[in-house]
Amino acid sequence: MKFEKAILFLAMVLALASLAAAVYFHSTNVRYGFVNTEKILESFGESQKVSGEIRAEEERWLTEARIIEDSLAAFEARIQKDYGKLSVKEKLELKKEHAARIGELERFNEARKNALLKMQREKLEGVYRKINSAMDEFARSSRLDVVFATSDGSIVFGDGGKADLTEEFVRFLNSRYK
Repeated sequence: MKFEKAILFLAMVLALASLAAAVYFHSTNVRYGFVNTEKILESFGESQKVSGEIRAEEERWLTEARIIEDSLAAFEARIQKDYGKLSVKEKLELKKEHAARIGELERFNEARKNALLKMQREKLEGVYRKINSAMDEFARSSRLDVVFATSDGSIVFGDGGKADLTEEFVRFLNSRYK
């Protein structure tokens, strides 16, 4: 009988120790997942809107650049046609004007590139702020400790599966900012 009580006592101690170990390991278990940032940007309504605005602005700039390029091409055609009949002084003046027109096109293209980059940075800043805020809320509500962001679908290690939270997060993100 004492032996049975000792076994029973030992079984209880081991059960309690196992339960304590399970609670401890569960509490120290890191929950993680990853999201594909490119997919989020493609799927999030706010970023689609911003991308459309940026494309429209880029088209407007390209239309204006074509006008300058057409003017330059017409000028070059006129120079080519009359170049042999001109005096040295006239040729130098035309070359100076030609260089000025080329410089104007280069400055225009540089200004366009900088303005588009600035517009993209400014408009996407708000989108990223919303994504990060939603990601914080999503991670907390999903009880995640770490969320990795990936691009091009590449991550350091992982095969997707339950760790890929992209679709779930995109649904959450779009519903949050409707």
